[in-house]
Amino acid sequence: MDTKSSPFPTWVEIDLNAVAYNTRAVLKIAGAPMMAVVKSNAYGFGAPQIARTVLDAGAGQLAVARFGEARVLREAGITAPVLVFGMVTQPEVDEAIAQEVTLTLHSFETAKQFAQRANAAGRQVRVHLKVDTGFGRLGVLPEEVIGLVRTSYELGGITVDGIYSHLAMADEAPDHPVTRQQIERFSGVLDSLQAAGLRPRWAHLGNSAAAFGLPAARFDMVRVGTALLGMKPFYFQPFPTELQRVIRWKAQVASCRLLPAGWGVSYGHEYITVAPEWIATLPVGYGDGFRRLPGNQVLIEGQRAPVVGRVCNDMCMVRLPHAVPAGTEVVLIGRQGGEEITTDELIDRWHTSQADIVSSINLRVPRVYPSMERSG
Repeated sequence: MDTKSSPFPTWVEIDLNAVAYNTRAVLKIAGAPMMAVVKSNAYGFGAPQIARTVLDAGAGQLAVARFGEARVLREAGITAPVLVFGMVTQPEVDEAIAQEVTLTLHSFETAKQFAQRANAAGRQVRVHLKVDTGFGRLGVLPEEVIGLVRTSYELGGITVDGIYSHLAMADEAPDHPVTRQQIERFSGVLDSLQAAGLRPRWAHLGNSAAAFGLPAARFDMVRVGTALLGMKPFYFQPFPTELQRVIRWKAQVASCRLLPAGWGVSYGHEYITVAPEWIATLPVGYGDGFRRLPGNQVLIEGQRAPVVGRVCNDMCMVRLPHAVPAGTEVVLIGRQGGEEITTDELIDRWHTSQADIVSSINLRVPRVYPSMERSG
């Protein structure tokens, strides 16, 4: 979508063809079935659209953080298995049973809650048991797993379909000793379950980083989210050649004016022109997810332009070498001509993660899907 056809001041373009390509690429690399993670509205990319794309490309299951996100998928007509990672309230348990959504069994208390609601409904609730192998968040300790599985079956109404854990350091370094320890603990739990005749169908530990660089953590299935969306699995490595970029965040120039020397720009006048300067105003601010931090740049006419002055809630200003007309395309993330601003670059500039960068783009910034427009 170019600025001549865009009805929006700022928008995010999401390449679903690239998402499908990345899904197939990760499946080939991992050599294992995939649970695609589409939590937080698929990291801001649009959960129903991303879910349909990855399922069509070969992913077998989905995962979200909260039940409300699973509800969105079911309401969109998506019937694939969906695992909820986080806690659920009692009304959500009832709805999850009715909608055949898989829940996380992370304590003896949740086992009692799930069994009571399932037995009252006369149905089974499918769960994946969460074991804490060294993350310190949700889950039972390794030595408690067999007891929890047995308790679940004694209570009735619960089908333990899977078991999983989360890696704490996999994207920092594949051979980190904490990662090796977590894999060993998880493998030990599976061995004990197997010996007791209680091993569930699905065991999963590996995330995007493990899918690429940790074969020992792949087990029965890999959980992949950000890699499918064109973000690199390891912070310390360059963007992998096996993946394609997915996101382009664009805007239009609202105005471009020649300001005189000594003119203050934005709140606090942290930037003052030293000579007559062309200053363009963009309809993007921190309220949209464009951080109020020093060093920001955008692309205009295939060249980098520095953001000057403080980023406002709804707007920001950039310095240009010459005038450009209102409506000129601006790229905040993505490629324009021979230049590109990537989420990799923003990790260092904004001192955060790729997932945080894209998830924080406000929903008031429309998401558009050019590949869907072409196919439609």
